[in-house]
Amino acid sequence: MAKLELKDILSAVDQGGRDIWDLLDEEQKKSVSFFLLNRYVSSVKTKDPEKQEHFIMATNEYFNKHWKLFNKHPKLLWQLLCLCAHESKQEFFHEWIGYKKKQGNGQKKQKFLEQVFPNHKLADIELMASMNSLQDLKEYAVELGWSDQKINEFFK
Repeated sequence: MAKLELKDILSAVDQGGRDIWDLLDEEQKKSVSFFLLNRYVSSVKTKDPEKQEHFIMATNEYFNKHWKLFNKHPKLLWQLLCLCAHESKQEFFHEWIGYKKKQGNGQKKQKFLEQVFPNHKLADIELMASMNSLQDLKEYAVELGWSDQKINEFFK
């Protein structure tokens, strides 16, 4: 069979095509990336906020919740994704929403905290960065014995 196109996969999910998985050959099944499909299926570009909410909630409830348990069972993952289809069974435009890049002082604060606390979890570092101002961290760097020159270079 031919290579699967993303629009065809998303169309099958939108229509709740749980049985389509059995029609795919092995090469096509291997080409399905459930991580990417998760990102696409959960976001719908429509003016109806209820439909947007449906896809987010359904993806979280049916697919994300069980990802770790079933990640070695692709047919079951496919069926869980198809459960996320809207009751109208219409096709939607699923847009890719990229990851947000941290900018400005937030990134500087996080980089500083990662250097000072190399054994802390990323979630803890992000929390500390959000709780402290840049000035607080500069003062902490002084307490750690950093020179003014090093502080200025690091936080510029």
